[in-house]
Amino acid sequence: MEMDDVILTKAINSWDPVGLLAGGAPDDEYRPEILEIRLEASACKTEADLAMMIYKVFSNKMDVKLNHLTCLKQAFIITEQMKR
Repeated sequence: MEMDDVILTKAINSWDPVGLLAGGAPDDEYRPEILEIRLEASACKTEADLAMMIYKVFSNKMDVKLNHLTCLKQAFIITEQMKR
């Protein structure tokens, strides 16, 4: 999947998966995770692949275990926004 940086950043920041932005963190707090997701997204063929990769990125980088269904929902939101 091809990922647009602006759309991906907006989607991840709106989601705020770890609640850092709501706690006052800067808008670029998730930048390392967003960059890794964008780079690895080319290997994703489906939303399920993207969801699993999002889960792994946040697990590896921030040592958090996100809800798998929430990751899948975000994958669908991201891919839908990419189609626009």
